[in-house]
Amino acid sequence: MAQTETPGHIVEWTGVAMIGRITIKRALKRTAGWAAVLAAPFAGPPARSRACIFVYHRVAAVGFVDGRVDDWNVPPALFERQIASLARFAEFVALSDLPHKLKGYPPHPKPLVCLTFDDGYANFHSRVLPILKRYQAPASVFVVTDLIGQQDPIPFDSWSRRHRNRVGPEAWRSMDWPELEACVGSGLVTVGAHSHRHLKGGECTQAQLAEEVGASREILARRLGEAQSRAYAYPYGSTRLGYVPPGYVHAVRAAGYQLAVTTDLGLADGDGDPYLLPRVEAHAVDGPCVLAAKARGVLGPFYVTDRLRTAKRAV
Repeated sequence: MAQTETPGHIVEWTGVAMIGRITIKRALKRTAGWAAVLAAPFAGPPARSRACIFVYHRVAAVGFVDGRVDDWNVPPALFERQIASLARFAEFVALSDLPHKLKGYPPHPKPLVCLTFDDGYANFHSRVLPILKRYQAPASVFVVTDLIGQQDPIPFDSWSRRHRNRVGPEAWRSMDWPELEACVGSGLVTVGAHSHRHLKGGECTQAQLAEEVGASREILARRLGEAQSRAYAYPYGSTRLGYVPPGYVHAVRAAGYQLAVTTDLGLADGDGDPYLLPRVEAHAVDGPCVLAAKARGVLGPFYVTDRLRTAKRAV
C-alpha cells in the first residue's frame, strides 16, 4: 500500500487502510500487550542497570474514540490504576536523577521508572498532578514554549482542532504560566523543553535547530528557574524516521541541556547517550499488567509494532 499522510497525530502502519486505522492500531497494541504479559514470566529478573521512561501525552476524560485521528489519550481513571500498580513494585525516579541512579551501586532491588509527559496539556495540571501527589511520584512535563498559555488547540494537534467543541478545554489547551508554576511548586514536577515551536527536526536548518533549543531553554530558565530548563524532548522523537538528526543532538548539547529524550523504544541504560534516551509509550489499552511488563523490560512484542511505523507523527 502506498503511504498516505493525514493531518494531526499521525502514525501510518504498513498495509493498513485508512478505514478503521485507529481501531486496527489499538488492536495491534492490545495484542502486543497480551503477548508481553504472557512472556513476562519467562523473561527472567528485571535488569538492574536500566530504567523504563514512560511517555504520556493527554490524560483527559474524553469518552469516545475517533477512528481516523489518534487522541494519544489515557483516561484519568486508567492512569491512576497504572500509577498505583507501578507504585507497588517499581521505584519512581525523577528524570533528572536518572543518570546518577543508573550508575549507582548497589543494584536497585526494584525496577526504575520515570514518568514523562509531552506537549504540556492543561490536563497535566488538573488531572495528572493530583494523582502524582497521591502516590508521591515525580514526573517531567515537556512544554512547547511558544504555545504556553494559548487558548486555542495547539497547531500540530488535529484531534484537538477536530473535537474542541466536543470536549472541555482541559483536554486540548496548553498549560499557562500559573499552572506551570503550581506544578513546579508541588516539588514533584520538573519542567523541560519540547522545543519552541514544535518543528520537525529533519526539515530544519542548523540555525533553526539552535533557535528551537536555545529559545525554549532561555524562556523556561527565566520564567521558572534554571532547574526547569535542563531536559529536552525532541518533537516527533524518532531517530529511525529522521526526526532527530545528529545536528539536533549537537544543538541540544551545545545549548546546555543535561539530557534529552526521544520516542525510540527501549530502556535507558547507564552506558547510553544521555542526549538520546529511549522511552516506552503508555497507552489507553495498557492495563496494569501490561505496564508492569513494559517496566520490567519485556518489550519484544512492542518492537514488532514499533517497526510498523513508516510515516509522519505529530507528537
